[in-house]
Amino acid sequence: MNDPRKMKRLLNRSALLLTAAGFLTLPLATSAFAGKEGVFLSDSVYFTLDKVTLSAGAEDGSLRFSLELNNNSKSTVDFNQYGVKVIDTNGVSYTAKLSEKAAARVKPNETGTFKFTSEIPADLNPGQLKVDIFEWKYNSMREIGALSVEAAMESGQTVLQRADLNLQELDSTYADDALVTAQLGNSYKVYKDGAWNIFTDLILENLSSATLKLPDGLDYNLQDSKGLTYSAQFVKGAGLSLLPQQPVKVTLQAAVPQALDAGRSALLFSPKGKVKTTVLGSLNLASSFINGKIGDHAEYPNADLNGLTISTSWAAASKQSDGLHLQANVTLMNKSDGIVAIPDLSASFQALRGGVAVTSTDNSVRTAYLSPNESTTFRYSGVLPVGLNTDSLQLVVLEKQAASGTSQQGSGQAEPASSKQTSALPVLITALAGAGSGGEVSSYAAAQAYTIGKPFPLLSSSLIDSNIDVSLVEMGMSENSDFGYKTVIAKYKLTNKGTSSLTIPEFQTDLTSAKGYTYSGVRQSSVAKEIAPNTSYVLNYSYMLPSNEKGDQLALNLYDANRMAIGSYQTAVQSLPTEGAVSLYPFNMNVKDYSVSATYNKDSSYAYRLRLDLDVSRTEQVITDTNFSKLAFEVVDAEGRMLSSQTMNFTGQQKIMSGVQFIDFGNIKNEQLNDDVSINLYEVVSTPNGDAKRLVKTLKM
Repeated sequence: MNDPRKMKRLLNRSALLLTAAGFLTLPLATSAFAGKEGVFLSDSVYFTLDKVTLSAGAEDGSLRFSLELNNNSKSTVDFNQYGVKVIDTNGVSYTAKLSEKAAARVKPNETGTFKFTSEIPADLNPGQLKVDIFEWKYNSMREIGALSVEAAMESGQTVLQRADLNLQELDSTYADDALVTAQLGNSYKVYKDGAWNIFTDLILENLSSATLKLPDGLDYNLQDSKGLTYSAQFVKGAGLSLLPQQPVKVTLQAAVPQALDAGRSALLFSPKGKVKTTVLGSLNLASSFINGKIGDHAEYPNADLNGLTISTSWAAASKQSDGLHLQANVTLMNKSDGIVAIPDLSASFQALRGGVAVTSTDNSVRTAYLSPNESTTFRYSGVLPVGLNTDSLQLVVLEKQAASGTSQQGSGQAEPASSKQTSALPVLITALAGAGSGGEVSSYAAAQAYTIGKPFPLLSSSLIDSNIDVSLVEMGMSENSDFGYKTVIAKYKLTNKGTSSLTIPEFQTDLTSAKGYTYSGVRQSSVAKEIAPNTSYVLNYSYMLPSNEKGDQLALNLYDANRMAIGSYQTAVQSLPTEGAVSLYPFNMNVKDYSVSATYNKDSSYAYRLRLDLDVSRTEQVITDTNFSKLAFEVVDAEGRMLSSQTMNFTGQQKIMSGVQFIDFGNIKNEQLNDDVSINLYEVVSTPNGDAKRLVKTLKM
């Protein structure tokens, strides 16, 4: 694949080895001034090395540097009398070519700067390289000295993953100095639009003195460890004009097989249709793939947002009846001294094994900018098949791109409207291993601790207005022995904190036991449409649970109307007091005294009359309309058979009030009249599945 390129490099090496064979012993460079080595021609004329950049591609590397000729003498010095090459610790030489035209004659008290580039093997490090300077003497070379590449590099500078593209090799109409570097940014493997794709960010820089465009005859291909290639296209930056010395970020996308080993892949730059025979440059992608952990912080990969960091700050997973529920928080932090714009983010939960992904958005209302040291958190949730394990799951965070027109690049250069755009590009991938215990946990273990009566800290949803607080104010359970199940009735208070009426949101709920069993909630049949400002409204939901469920460890899960999780909270049913007042939120009801008597009717039937002395008080001013729950009284015999019943309301006519009240139960047959009768008091909620009843008190005869 790379034979023509390797052959050219070997020829260059051989020529220099032949001409430099007699100069293997090099004089040491000396200090020219503080912090720099120098090779001296005289006390007042010397060479120094500056602006050294070492880059490595998949096969070849390159060394770029500026050689400075410092002339402090009284005479002009002609650089044409000297030559430059790069040597390694094994004595192998590599050609150094001028990359920019410059005047050869350096006048007295001036410094001449000569920029060079040299093609070297990709596995050489700075400590193995020197820039060698020699003098031409009648078709021969006289060694002068060498300068250390490592010593000239700035502290902390690393070897860049970059390919140097000489555009003249592709198209002879380009100038000699038409050199573009492609520095490797981040790479991401993402399941998108029904296929696996690799996205790779590149930083392109035009090293010439004139504006350039990448030629149409340049192909981009991804190559796997088997030598198979996959075509890549620009999804950001196609057709971009490259201004001199102005780096810009572009993104390539290639569809790849699921089994592709991303860690052993390379990006190849080749003449169109010649990827098998000619490679102009290549980049090893192994170290560029992003796969962070929960809690890791990374710089946001956009030069325009300098100082912004991104992290998956929290994630949780829980198995439920309809799948594996995932939640994750992504936090942006501005660590710069200036104001930073907040990018438009979305997310996707993807499984590494198999083509499965689910997208998620956070439509919370937030400011457009972050001040210094300010942060904002995006909250995402999704449901994947229950058989998956979090060890094979990832969260992909994507930044939405401009759909048309122009978009600003890192250099401030506008991107042409003709540039192909995609809806969103990845900026972070986080492994979700550890989000649960062994890959997943029960919904109860993953749920947040919660205090009843407090507003839920809901994940944002476009379907629930941020001015509405939702809280659980009561949750009671009773057993229906005739049918072998228990009923839980939960009451939710909705409070409008805004200044105008708001639509009561459609949200769904379920309860999950510590063992992972899930019980769906059923909303009351009739609900008001709106809630006025500065008021509260109560909603009832009922749940059917098995008779062996204690209800002491339940996770209450809330979803918006699109079944997107917006919160999960640890709860437990509230026990009923044996004496004193019973809570029927927003009312407290205390049976101070009662008695039951029987009367004979003319139709030969009997009736029971219940005399109740009640104390009913409202604990909180919330709206209770005709849709509110009711209180049912059922007369049952010793076998639990219902003999008669009556229903009373908390509002309107026949409402429960403080004081003495009489309730009559008719149509009791003679054989049913006995002293072993009880009257059960139930709270009743009308649902689409029928009445849901919760036993709140039993009155014995």
